[in-house]
Amino acid sequence: MLKTSLSLNIFFSLLFILLIGSAVSQEEKQTESSPTLRVESIEISGNSMTDQQIILSFLSFRSGDQISKNQLEKDSRRLQESHFFKEVDIYTQPGTDRGQVILYIEVKERHWPYFQFKGGFSELDGWYLSPIGLRFDNLFGHGNYAGVEFFIGDRLTGLDISYMKPDLFSTNLNFRLLLYTRGRQFVHYQDGLRYLQRVDNSGLGLRLNSNQGLMKYLWFDFVLESFTAADHMWRAGEKDSNVELPAELQPYSGQNGVGRFVVSLNVDTRNQLNYPSHGYWGSLSIDQVRAPQAVFDDYNKLIFDLRGYQEISHHWVLAVRTKAAWAKEAAPFYDRFYLGGPNSLRGYADRSLNPVEYASRLIQGSAELRFPLTRSKYPRHFLTGVFFYDIGQAWSDPDTFDENQFHSSVGYGLRFNIPFIGLVRLDFAYPVPSYELMVHMSLGHTF
Repeated sequence: MLKTSLSLNIFFSLLFILLIGSAVSQEEKQTESSPTLRVESIEISGNSMTDQQIILSFLSFRSGDQISKNQLEKDSRRLQESHFFKEVDIYTQPGTDRGQVILYIEVKERHWPYFQFKGGFSELDGWYLSPIGLRFDNLFGHGNYAGVEFFIGDRLTGLDISYMKPDLFSTNLNFRLLLYTRGRQFVHYQDGLRYLQRVDNSGLGLRLNSNQGLMKYLWFDFVLESFTAADHMWRAGEKDSNVELPAELQPYSGQNGVGRFVVSLNVDTRNQLNYPSHGYWGSLSIDQVRAPQAVFDDYNKLIFDLRGYQEISHHWVLAVRTKAAWAKEAAPFYDRFYLGGPNSLRGYADRSLNPVEYASRLIQGSAELRFPLTRSKYPRHFLTGVFFYDIGQAWSDPDTFDENQFHSSVGYGLRFNIPFIGLVRLDFAYPVPSYELMVHMSLGHTF
């Protein structure tokens, strides 16, 4: 009990220090970069196809507003990340009066369609690669997007067909349509052996959000989907060895249809995506699931996820994450939470720290000290070193929570930035208190 309490105290102390330090840093940066220049006019060139209003929709200001250097950098990054343009150049020149500037935006348009290859990871599915992707960005110059993407990964295969339209009905709302089909392999443990169960999932999703105002932080998702869980599992590496499912999982086999409505609050103040050195990423989502065509009842889910980043020395960054999740007991195992593995709590086998039916409650935290081992092209440098500490607990019965049952690990790792694939992660983790080395390999930062 003493060791667990000490670990929790250390972790939350780090989180508190990071939040206070980052808040002070943000305040100083805002003070230093307070707007002192007013935009007299905005001149756009190079957009032979793209409507000017589409480009303006990515800006956080208009003519007559005051701007800072940070705003210009952030808006330039948003334009580049839209994939509508091959090149984006934003610069200013003195305006008519003192304190005023004329803003120039020069773009080089991308001609669609184009093929893409990429890799990534998710907490649910582990690493994945997308060897075949066809994108139609900025259709007809109105900011529309359409794409087809096939991906394959650690325990995942799937196909996504998506379409996005900005400024729906001449408003600031963005509309996104997603048609998908996926096959996942869920990990179960029985008598110390690792088994897999296939769950197929297909659905249609609609999302509404915006680039401006309050809706910039709120996402509304409407989803109709179907799950088909196999009525057996097989031992890992022996797919022909069909084994009966544990009693806790048997009720969920077969096909079940659900509809869900998700409201999520999302805030992202990170200064960059590849190697954030200050800022936050936070999400609070409320998921209401209705199951008229399922063997289980309706249920709700709540997920809170907060990540903070603070540079404590020259390119040395302290990154801290805390996550809490809850689901009603009616939720099926494939819509619950898990713990253990390279994308949650390192030092333990994948999904080995949750109940057989997976967990309806989760508390998880991580702290990482990240530092570049190569300097060229920072922050897109080739090699990064990491020291980390993970802690967490996953459970289902409210009466079974025990502060002595928290699991934790320490370790170190390397991050390799490889073209076309992205960040390849290699972690050497030691669970506490056994300190038996476990090596994990995956894609992307853990958070």
